[in-house]
Amino acid sequence: MELIEVADAVQLGVERMGVGPPVLLIGGLGMPSQIWELSGLTAALVDAGFSVIAYNTRGVAPSTATEPPYSVDKLASDAEHLLEACGITEALVVGYSLGCYTAQCLVRRRPDMVTGAVFLAGLQPSPIGALVGQMELDLIGRLGEIPAQVRVFEQLMTTLSPAMLQDPETVSIWRQLLADGDSLWSDRKGLHGQLAASFEWIMNEEPHPEHLAQISAPVLVLAFEHDVFFPPRTSRETAQQIPNSQFKQIDGAAHGGLFSNETNVVETIAQFCADQRHRLDGGGSRYASP
Repeated sequence: MELIEVADAVQLGVERMGVGPPVLLIGGLGMPSQIWELSGLTAALVDAGFSVIAYNTRGVAPSTATEPPYSVDKLASDAEHLLEACGITEALVVGYSLGCYTAQCLVRRRPDMVTGAVFLAGLQPSPIGALVGQMELDLIGRLGEIPAQVRVFEQLMTTLSPAMLQDPETVSIWRQLLADGDSLWSDRKGLHGQLAASFEWIMNEEPHPEHLAQISAPVLVLAFEHDVFFPPRTSRETAQQIPNSQFKQIDGAAHGGLFSNETNVVETIAQFCADQRHRLDGGGSRYASP
């Protein structure tokens, strides 16, 4: 992983793989770029002839953790400057959860730079997301942190599908994995900052219809059947406000469907990118393998 400076005193940890038209992967809250590899998406895109840029957002180790609060616009600015630092003028963008907010904001900032986007499990927030965000920020305000037991329980209940939650062995494995969550952050400031950015986005009642209507690039909206943060029904309705969009529900999975090995979400994303490849070939990208 290399460190690339995107703003004054802000460096992002970046993984670059493959040669070809670029795809930028923007992870969710606290999500290290290695998750994209574990999900199989990085390999699928590289095998399909794309170059992949995956990075740890501001606050996730080893990226810089600046003072909170952050904003989604600030995170989108980081993504924009990262593409510029890599010499990329046009790219496909895949955003997951909080990264979906960032992808939407990046499209607003630089519509010329985003030739197509996948909004994965993050288009239309639910009231549950607002409740959880308020709870987490209140705990940080009172205790200076989110107690590990609270964090692990919350993530188990929202990440895993109902079928997985009913399997004791699966729950035990995921409990152990999630227990290491604190080590993902460069500093507790990163967690606080990203939570604040996410909560501000929801409280501002994003996404606004007028912003969605201005998106001209092709968009694939994906929602997991059992996602309490971004339910399929409301995401489907919101997707209809994007002129050149398609919607697909991924059955059988909850919010963690990207990396729980329950779905064909990787194949679906890779196929969308392949379908949009003509928009990038020879279209101004100067990316080459590092």
